[in-house]
Amino acid sequence: MRKIVATVGFAILALPTCAAAHGANPIPRAQIRLTTTAGYRVPDTELRATLSAQSSGSDPATLAAQVNRTVAWADARISSVHGLQWHADGYATVRTGNKTAPWRVQATLVAESADPPALLPLLGTLQERLHLDGLEYTASPRQIRTANGRAGVIALHRFLAAAKRDCAALGFPGAARPVKVDLQAGSPPIPVRPYPVMMAAMREAPGPVAANPGVTHGTVTASGIADCR
Repeated sequence: MRKIVATVGFAILALPTCAAAHGANPIPRAQIRLTTTAGYRVPDTELRATLSAQSSGSDPATLAAQVNRTVAWADARISSVHGLQWHADGYATVRTGNKTAPWRVQATLVAESADPPALLPLLGTLQERLHLDGLEYTASPRQIRTANGRAGVIALHRFLAAAKRDCAALGFPGAARPVKVDLQAGSPPIPVRPYPVMMAAMREAPGPVAANPGVTHGTVTASGIADCR
């Protein structure tokens, strides 16, 4: 997909003195503005799960101790699986407004893996004491950078080809010389995933979590000006 806006005009170029002395005609030139794009699709190969340890009651200190023990329990199990990582993503003590359980303490943690088959079975075990709040497949940042770079090269090649073709259409069969070209990534990569994603948190009993990976896509745009001669 591309857009073209042409501004045709004539410019007097720097000519050899002898040509100028003989009154040579100025060489015609046109400037065109072009925009070309190239998209990419990267398979989602990494899995990210958001879990929370929660406890409600009347004594915040006791609740915090319970939550901390649950997090330590989860840490031991996640750390026992090679290739899994996790980090804390929030800790809160809040009033619930419930007379029988006026306080709630919640710790949120995120488990990540570049090997989803290693994480999915563990999620069922973790739900014995934690809530599974979210499950998301993502593309590898390294793969996104590589795909973005390749798309940039393709967008630039398309820009040069379009400039040559459009200059010829305007009556300038010579070389099309880029004056200025900007490469810009579009919106942040958008993950495209099948729906629904099944979560074990929705089941009555913990078990292996089923999830389907999708793809992440993005766009690189080349826009600028080219001279037609």
